Amino acid sequence: MFALIRRNIKIYFFSNIPGVIMSCLGALISFFIYIGFLQQNLESSWSHISDATQLLDLWMIAGIVSIAGITTSFQALGQVVNDKESRAADDIRLTDISYSTQNLAYVLSSSFISFIMQIITFIVMSGYFTMVNKISIPSDSYLPMLGFMLLGAIAATLLNEIIIFFIHSSTTFSRLSAVIGAAAGFAVAIYMPYGTLSSGAQTLVKLVPSSYEASALRSLLLNKISNNQMPASMRQSMINYLGIHFKIWGHQLTRLETAYVIFGMIVLLIVIVVGLSYLADRKRKI
Repeated sequence: MFALIRRNIKIYFFSNIPGVIMSCLGALISFFIYIGFLQQNLESSWSHISDATQLLDLWMIAGIVSIAGITTSFQALGQVVNDKESRAADDIRLTDISYSTQNLAYVLSSSFISFIMQIITFIVMSGYFTMVNKISIPSDSYLPMLGFMLLGAIAATLLNEIIIFFIHSSTTFSRLSAVIGAAAGFAVAIYMPYGTLSSGAQTLVKLVPSSYEASALRSLLLNKISNNQMPASMRQSMINYLGIHFKIWGHQLTRLETAYVIFGMIVLLIVIVVGLSYLADRKRKI
C-alpha cells in the first residue's frame, strides 16, 4: 500500500505538471475575482475600519487555502480514473492488494497532496499580500492552522472520493474538474460573502466540510484585528457577514466545536466511502 501511495504522490507532482496547475485553478479564479472586483467593493463597505484592507486580505487567504484543499485533492484523485481507464487498477489488484486497501491508498496520497498544496498556497498568498498590503499573520495561528488544513484535506478528499466512484472516463473527469474548480469558491463563500447569501444557500455552504475549515482559518487570522479594533456589536456583524463563525440551530460555533464538526463529517464520509468500496468489491466478485 505504501508503494502505491508513493507512486500516486510522484505521479501528481512530477508526471502531471498541467494537472497540478489545473488543480490550482479554483484558487486562482478566486484570487483574480478578489483583486479585480471584490476587493474595492468590500473595502468601501468596511471603510469605517482602519485596517479594512488587511482584514479582507486575511479573509481571502483563508478562503483561497480552503479552495486549494478541494481542487487539489480532486485532481489528485484523477489517478483513480486514469487507473480504471487504463486497467492499471486491475493490475494493481493482482499484487494481492484488496479494493478497499487500494482506495485507502488513493485517499491517503490525495489527502497528503491536498495538505501540502494548501501550505504552498498559504505561503504564496500570504507572501503576496504581505508585499503588496503589508499584512501581518498572527504568529500564534500557524500551528492550529496546520491542524485545520489537515482536517480539511482529509474531509475534502473523502468527499471527492465519493464523486470519483461514479466517474469512469478521463473526459468526464476533466469536465467535472473545471466545474468543481469554479464551484469551490461558492462552497466556501468566497465569491459572495456568507452574510449576503440566502438562508438556503447558507445551509448548502454548511454541508461542505471545507467551509468549516475556511471559517476556522478566518477566525484564526482575523481574531487579533477584530478583538483590538472593533466594538462588540460591529465584531458580531463582521463575524456573521464574513462567515468567521457558523451558527447551527442558533448556536455560534467556537473553533473547537468547528473542529468537532469537521471530524464528525470525516467519520460520516468514511462510512460512506467504506460502504461504496464494499459494494464495488462485491460487484466485482459476482
